[in-house]
Amino acid sequence: MKNIFIILSIMFSSVVFAFDNVIDSGDIIKISVYGNPDLTTEVKVSEKGAVNFPLIGGVVVAGITVVKAEKKIAQCLIKGGFLRLAQVNIIVLKSSGKQVSVLGKVDKPGKYSIESGAKTLFDFIAISGGVSAKGSDVVTIIRTSKTPTERISINVDELLLNSSVEQIDDANIEMQAGDVIYVPEAPVFYVYGEANEPGMYRFKHGMTVAQAISSAGGVSARGTEKGLKVKRSSEFGKIVDLKVNLSTVIMAKDVIFIKESLF
Repeated sequence: MKNIFIILSIMFSSVVFAFDNVIDSGDIIKISVYGNPDLTTEVKVSEKGAVNFPLIGGVVVAGITVVKAEKKIAQCLIKGGFLRLAQVNIIVLKSSGKQVSVLGKVDKPGKYSIESGAKTLFDFIAISGGVSAKGSDVVTIIRTSKTPTERISINVDELLLNSSVEQIDDANIEMQAGDVIYVPEAPVFYVYGEANEPGMYRFKHGMTVAQAISSAGGVSARGTEKGLKVKRSSEFGKIVDLKVNLSTVIMAKDVIFIKESLF
């Protein structure tokens, strides 16, 4: 939870946005052209989505990314015969607030516009590149417009695999300006000792010791399924040793130890 507050603090204190972000009407942007300081302009995007830029006049930039807007203005300068080459740079100095932040283990974390066509939770996960290989199945929506701040957690994997169409539609929440979608790192467990492939593995709720050992390639020829032990951190941080069997349900961060057979 502490990490979430740190991330939110950094996010809301920043006034410069990533170049993958979509420009919105009402945004204040700074446009500069390399080698032409006289063309540097700070301007507010109009309600119609346009900015008035020296030499070329009105250019619609709302609804497209910063990178595409840079290319669009550069092409206008070149086609108009004003410059042979134009390297345009745009910085969003102030957002209109019509954006949703997608943070954590997604391929392209950042701020994304509600007006870019994305409306729902799944829309924003999709345009941010999807959950990465290290991302958790559980996604949390942080709604800062509510007092106190509202948090909604959804197990996307379980929802898509085991729910009806109606349940999926209900969970695919429509996003609001200022919402944060946070994808934490997936929880893990460990298998050590006489496993064929000892190491760290992705944890899923409801996993048994047998399933966990199977993830590690099963018990090696030198190992035994007898006397299995799990090391688990208590709520006070103390490590406790538990005797388990193959049907025991494990928890995230458990360490499963497989003994060597005596015979």
